[in-house]
Amino acid sequence: MQNRKVILIAAVFGVMAVLLVQAFLSNVENKYKVGAELINVLVAKGYISEGTLVTEYMVDTKRIPRNYVQPGAVTTVRQLMNEQGMYVNATLVPILEGEQVTSTKLVQPGKETGMSIVIPEGYRAVSIAITDVTGVARLIKPGDRVDVIGTSEFVMKHRPMVRSFTAFQNILVLAYNQNIMGTVIAPEKKSEQGMGMGELSQEDKHEQIPTVTLALTPDQAQKITHLAKIGEIQLSLRPIGEKATPSLSVIDTDDLLKN
Repeated sequence: MQNRKVILIAAVFGVMAVLLVQAFLSNVENKYKVGAELINVLVAKGYISEGTLVTEYMVDTKRIPRNYVQPGAVTTVRQLMNEQGMYVNATLVPILEGEQVTSTKLVQPGKETGMSIVIPEGYRAVSIAITDVTGVARLIKPGDRVDVIGTSEFVMKHRPMVRSFTAFQNILVLAYNQNIMGTVIAPEKKSEQGMGMGELSQEDKHEQIPTVTLALTPDQAQKITHLAKIGEIQLSLRPIGEKATPSLSVIDTDDLLKN
């Protein structure tokens, strides 16, 4: 009788041992399967230097086991863009060829990074002063596109004339004041308390003249600088997605009188 009890107890412990071993092996197998699952990550095609705006042309998509995915790894090109589909992430440190692109190595543009990382290749950043009238009531935002209209006065046959023309079309706005494309726009700042009537802080004085910074070719940069000296610049805001650049005539005073 006693031997039966010993055998029964041994059998129970044996079954329990088998079940525990099976559970352990199953757990190890599941962990292995999860760790071996292939995940898409972005890796650098070549060396990417510090302060470079990262685009789809600089990265490849690679499938690697989950266990080897680095924390904060960027998995899609879309993660490099803002809501408008513009690339807004620059390298905080260099990224080596074949190295995973991670969020810890990227930074979005701002006052600390400067504007150079958002200027398209072959272009220059040029700032112009605007008013409520010439700058669409100051409703222009970084990432918008505008047409640049120039107006100048001159004398023809002893008659004062005014001439207007569209100098450039479909121009990218890189910044409004110090709000750079791809960053959150800072709220308007009010004058400091305790200051006398009509007095402004140094920062408010700086903000008195709003500016818009445009992405222009070197040739356009020269022309807009000259235009700002001899006349007035007006910005015309484009609808989102409109890329048409129609041929427009120069308008002067006589053209207005014809109709």
